[in-house]
Amino acid sequence: MSGWWVLAKTASSETEIKRSRFLCTLWPIQNLTEGQQMIRQQKQQHPQAAHVCSAMLLPAGPTGQPQAFSDDGEPSGTAGKPMLAVLQGSGMVGICASVVRYYGGIQLGTGGLVRAYSDAVRQALLSAQREFIPIRHQADLCLSYAAFETMQRLWQNRWLIEQQEFEQQVRLTVRIALSDQQEFEQQFMQTILRLKELQASISWHSNAEQGS
Repeated sequence: MSGWWVLAKTASSETEIKRSRFLCTLWPIQNLTEGQQMIRQQKQQHPQAAHVCSAMLLPAGPTGQPQAFSDDGEPSGTAGKPMLAVLQGSGMVGICASVVRYYGGIQLGTGGLVRAYSDAVRQALLSAQREFIPIRHQADLCLSYAAFETMQRLWQNRWLIEQQEFEQQVRLTVRIALSDQQEFEQQFMQTILRLKELQASISWHSNAEQGS
C-alpha cells in the first residue's frame, strides 16, 4: 500500500561540541506555515540562543515537494540545508526540524558546523517514532471558517493539508486514505448541512490513486 511515513510525535536531542550546545526538536507538521509557527515559538523560548536554524519537508505534490530551510545567521549552507538533507534521508515527510545553538566560544568552521547541525538532527531521529499513513485520494474543499474548524477537529490526525487559503472562504487541498473517503464525505456533508452552508463544495481529483 502506498503512502507516507510521518513523525508520530515530537522528538528531541541535545548534543555538545566544543562547548556549543545544539538542541534539536522535531515536530509533525501539515504545512509550511505550521512549521514556521513552531520556529517562532523556539526563538521566543530561547532568546539567548545564538542561532535557531530549521528545515521542513512536506509530501510531494503536483508542483514538486514543498520544503524550506534557514541558516539563521550561520554561514550560508552550513545549517539549514544539511538539516534538510538529513530529513530527506529519513524517509519521513510532514516534518519540521529546529536546532537551537548556544555558542560556546569556540568556532567550529564550515565543515564542523555542517557536521554539528546534521548530527543534531540525526540524534533526534534516533528516538523518533514513525507511523505509516496510507494516502490515496486528493480533494479540494471550499467551506466557511466554522466548518473548517469542525473538520480540522475531526480530521487533524487523519488528513494531510497540502494547500490552504484563508480568504472569505477557506480553500483546502487535502489527502486522505482511500478507506476514509466515505466517512470523510459523510462528515463533510453533515457539517455543512448543520451550519447551513450555501457555498461549500468538495471535489475529488480524477487522478487520485486507486487500490486497496
